[in-house]
Amino acid sequence: MDYLKNLNVVVLAAGKGKRMISSTPKVLHNLIDKPMIYYVLQEAIKLNPANLYVITGHEHKTLEDYLAINFPKVIPVYQKVQSGTGHAVSLIKEYYNKEMESLMVLTGDCPLIKSDTLKNLAELQKSGNYACTVLSAVIDNPSGYGRIIKNVSGEMIKIVEEADTTPQEKLIKEINTSVYCFNAKDLFDNIDALDTNNYQKEYYLTDIIEKFTQNSLKTFVCIMDDNREASGVNDRVQLCTAEKIMRNRINEKLQYSGVTIIDPDSTFIGIDVEIECDVIIEPFSFINGKTIIKKDCIIGPFAQITDCEIESKTKINSAMIKNAKIGRNNNIGPFSYIRPGTVTNDKVKVGGFCEVKNSIVGNNSKIPHLSYIGDCEIGENVNIGASSVTCNYDGYRKNRTEIGDNVFIGSDTMLVPPVRIGKRSMVAAGSVITEDVPEDAMALSRGRQVNIPEGALKYRKKNERLK
Repeated sequence: MDYLKNLNVVVLAAGKGKRMISSTPKVLHNLIDKPMIYYVLQEAIKLNPANLYVITGHEHKTLEDYLAINFPKVIPVYQKVQSGTGHAVSLIKEYYNKEMESLMVLTGDCPLIKSDTLKNLAELQKSGNYACTVLSAVIDNPSGYGRIIKNVSGEMIKIVEEADTTPQEKLIKEINTSVYCFNAKDLFDNIDALDTNNYQKEYYLTDIIEKFTQNSLKTFVCIMDDNREASGVNDRVQLCTAEKIMRNRINEKLQYSGVTIIDPDSTFIGIDVEIECDVIIEPFSFINGKTIIKKDCIIGPFAQITDCEIESKTKINSAMIKNAKIGRNNNIGPFSYIRPGTVTNDKVKVGGFCEVKNSIVGNNSKIPHLSYIGDCEIGENVNIGASSVTCNYDGYRKNRTEIGDNVFIGSDTMLVPPVRIGKRSMVAAGSVITEDVPEDAMALSRGRQVNIPEGALKYRKKNERLK
């Protein structure tokens, strides 16, 4: 039997999140490099629901714009007045029909939940023909959570929110995670009976469990295996805690797939990053976006890499690289900045304190130290001397420099584009090149050196008299 057939999912995301102290909707606060709600929706999508709804409210336009771009199949449902979770879910009644057999309810601020847990919950609801299955967790400090109340037979009879608990109920350590799977018909047959007779004067979705009990409808509570999945985010301290858990998941998954992470506590890797086996990640490395790192690379320490493709056997030490493609057997760093649009081929060296932007660097070419290369095409076996600069910006437009194969550029050279340096040519150190250099030529562009006899002695005597 397909227990997930005709499953619908609704994510509650209307709240302001007062404790975040922010104008940004709570569910759009980033966890690693994605909004919290991203993780919830991604796990929900793995269930292949018939429909996926998101209840919006505070700053709803901002959230709806995010959903339209990133999750276009999601159906946003605006809760104009935030009157509680029961009222929020009741808005889905407008979409209810006989095709909707089960409705799963999630919260947008619970980013650590896993699809396997949700699938198990849905299967339990369907197989037991329960009006509702509730996902619970047992935690040492249940403060802030609603409590699962059971009878002497161990059956759930109601859920009591923290603000409404008695002193005895506060001692209960089994908490409501705010994740439910309902029989849709039973839910919408009873949801209009909810009232606001509680501390918050809101319509609590949790109160429907007691309504089911009163109407002799079966409910079931499922205790999750890993209570960290229940971690909600209500403030920035909890956001930080959730992020640490998520980072640990990412790092462990990579380690089990053959990646060496020297110190996971000081290694920060995004959820979309792909790293092949036998890569070594040194401490204080930040790898984000849609980055792909091939086999046998050494990354770090102190590497910052975003949206890059890095081929095998490359070493990146203390470098920042963004939106670039790095070839095989490269040696990048230390303290290099590789900017968007850069493509390096095999056996390329970009050394200390270099910046490369929107450039192509050919096989076996070297930019060893203290140079700026921008809007440039460099051939194979080229050597760029220290402190050389492509003066690509003329105040109005970016101009390109072309450097042919086997060229030697002497130290402290200024290349003023548009300019082309022909194959096998040489540029003498200290030159300012404003015209094309033919193949096999040597270019020299310096002011003539003049030595003034005893000039230094005269200069010092003059300045001493002026003291």
